Amino acid sequence: MRKYLHFIFSIYILLLVFSCKKEKTFSTSWQQLSSPTQLTLNSVFFTDDSTGYIVGGNTWNASIPLKTTDAGNSWSIDSLPIIGKELYGLHFNESKNGFAVSWGGDFYYKENPQSDWVWHNLFFPFETFWDVSFWGNGSGIIVTGGAFQNGKIIKVDDSFQAAIVDTFEQELSAVFHSEKDIVHVVGYGIVLRSTDGGSTWQNKGIIGDFFRAIHFPTSQVGYAVGSSGSIIKTEDAGNTWNFIRNGDNLSTSNEPFLSVFFTNKNNGYIVGEKGLFWKTKDGGDNWEVIEEFIDEDFHDIFVINDKGYIVGKNGVIISFEK
Repeated sequence: MRKYLHFIFSIYILLLVFSCKKEKTFSTSWQQLSSPTQLTLNSVFFTDDSTGYIVGGNTWNASIPLKTTDAGNSWSIDSLPIIGKELYGLHFNESKNGFAVSWGGDFYYKENPQSDWVWHNLFFPFETFWDVSFWGNGSGIIVTGGAFQNGKIIKVDDSFQAAIVDTFEQELSAVFHSEKDIVHVVGYGIVLRSTDGGSTWQNKGIIGDFFRAIHFPTSQVGYAVGSSGSIIKTEDAGNTWNFIRNGDNLSTSNEPFLSVFFTNKNNGYIVGEKGLFWKTKDGGDNWEVIEEFIDEDFHDIFVINDKGYIVGKNGVIISFEK
């Protein structure tokens, strides 16, 4: 009987393996751009076709802020008053005010693309600030955590006064405003939503992956990705979420997703470890995998109009045609 059950189980596993949905391949015009650093690059953001920013560094002894004014053809070190802590999150609001965060409570503000970064310490010396999001000139949200736990949501007002508004057992990794008062946070087995600008939060009950990034191309449609290969989607402004790819399923290959960006509700991209670069044209129902890409860990992706940018380890910066 035991041999029979073992045989049936083996057949079941084989059927799962051979029934796995294979992603198609695609090709695109891309190039690796000249980078002034070999430090890890964590986040990229463009305020217009020509002007873009990248932040990164080394955890213990270096930060790196980069800027381009020629669509990425050349990059220079942007102003930063304090050097020494790796930068993680980067965001510009609709008014082109810039925000960047680091560990140890460090917070940076750029009034406009031409101004210098101004340092503010928010008095959280033991916290790692992973991501930041502001809506207009109002308040912003910073998310923290470490070692998969001890997540905190910090609200920052327009005078850069900060306070913890909620705490969670899980580490929190990314935050996104889909509207002025509707904010979304993801992390280690957790998806959260606020409808009052981040003062109170509701757990949406989505577990099963370490969700690393979230993006809303519209106020209603959003996507989040996890480092085990999960992709979740909402079509009602984050009130409910559904798996369109479950990284925990035996029939699903494990994929280390790290960032997601959609140009509209249907067309989007995912990047991750070891050169992972995926594309969808139908809202995530089907995915294509790029051919012949470099074997590097990609930490973030940003697309503006017809051009996209990817950043990652060892100072890698890539541009591609949408």
